[in-house]
Amino acid sequence: MLVLRVLILAALALPALAQARAQAGCGAGHCTALGQGDLQWDASLRLRGMYFDPTRFGIGGGEDGYGLLRALGSATYRRDDWQARVQLGVHAEQGRAGGPGGTDQGALDVQQAYWRWQGQQAWLQLGRQEASYGSSRLLSVRDGPNIRLAFDGLRLGWRAAAGKLDVLALRAVDNRPGAFDDRSEPGAHLWGAYATSAARRSGQWDAYLLDYQRDGARFADGNGRERRQTLGTRWFGQRDALDWNVEAVVQRGHLDTATRQLDIRAWTLASDTGWRWQQAPLQPRLGVKLDIASGDRDAGDGRLQTFNALYPKSSYFSEASLLAPANLVDLQPTLDLQFNERLGTQLGVQLAWKQQRSDAVYTTPAPLLPLPGSTGGARRIGTQYKAETRWQASEDWLWQWQLAWVDAGPALRQAGGRDTLFASIVGAWQW
Repeated sequence: MLVLRVLILAALALPALAQARAQAGCGAGHCTALGQGDLQWDASLRLRGMYFDPTRFGIGGGEDGYGLLRALGSATYRRDDWQARVQLGVHAEQGRAGGPGGTDQGALDVQQAYWRWQGQQAWLQLGRQEASYGSSRLLSVRDGPNIRLAFDGLRLGWRAAAGKLDVLALRAVDNRPGAFDDRSEPGAHLWGAYATSAARRSGQWDAYLLDYQRDGARFADGNGRERRQTLGTRWFGQRDALDWNVEAVVQRGHLDTATRQLDIRAWTLASDTGWRWQQAPLQPRLGVKLDIASGDRDAGDGRLQTFNALYPKSSYFSEASLLAPANLVDLQPTLDLQFNERLGTQLGVQLAWKQQRSDAVYTTPAPLLPLPGSTGGARRIGTQYKAETRWQASEDWLWQWQLAWVDAGPALRQAGGRDTLFASIVGAWQW
């Protein structure tokens, strides 16, 4: 079955691999003129091997190693001020204990299919599409898992000298294992607006307001339909050797459980600041990340104070993607080294605590899940050591190696957790 899926996508990509004619306004190699426009073909392949010892810190999981395949092929037709894009994909998993997870495997299906109009200042995009904003803390393409995150809906944008503004009305796609059976997630939506200022020496600003809803939300304080409004701002930039990225978010809303309604009052503060020595050997960058995501103080007070990062990038803290940014205080010094223009590595140490003892430790994947047995008790979650290397071997090939070790703290051990080893290798081809 795995081989069949690869062959199906290869057949879809054959036109892209053929020698195309270079035409006016059409790039060479994978673009051909068609009518009064041009048709561009693209293909990508990613293979990833992953190893955990154990999964979920050993709470309901053991040693596990498996492989993932992602194959995508797309066609984009451009004419004048509009374009239409269709991207198909197949995703496969091999060897995972208990079978594939929700974002591991899917037969041939539509990853993206949208129509886009582009004016001088405004644009409109309708259909199934990927969306990523800011530093992907709240809205990302979720590139780490095998199946990337896509949405059904529309986005409208406006650009001017002062900055840009996007308005969005989206529903996340629910990945299903069959062919052409993916649908919008029932009971879920994401509406809102996202603004970014023009670049200045003092940095740039983002401001956004998002309305989020989903059924079946799960927290230590209760389960049910979640409706959450998120108001946030981000200040980011670079001046000489210094770079910074600071984000503050507040959330309001309610969680409707079977017996009561909880008022949501949550917040987060996240920062990533660094200093790079450009002229030194290896161009080292010394950085520090600090994240505080609120947790629930009292399960009986009628309030839910656990922060929800909505649709965050999976590698929020590391490629191991073990912890979710909820009820968390996180301090992570990092060191980046650039051996040459193609090869770089990052070393980091993450120290993690629960923001509130009374709440749980939350784990990925999104939507976040409370770790069984972790409510109450100790605050210190543990220490994670990581090393992540990226090698752009050629214009088409990218290789990544990731290694992490988690020294489990009292909050994990009281729930039955233990130390965890993670290793991963990724090979990605893009054409």
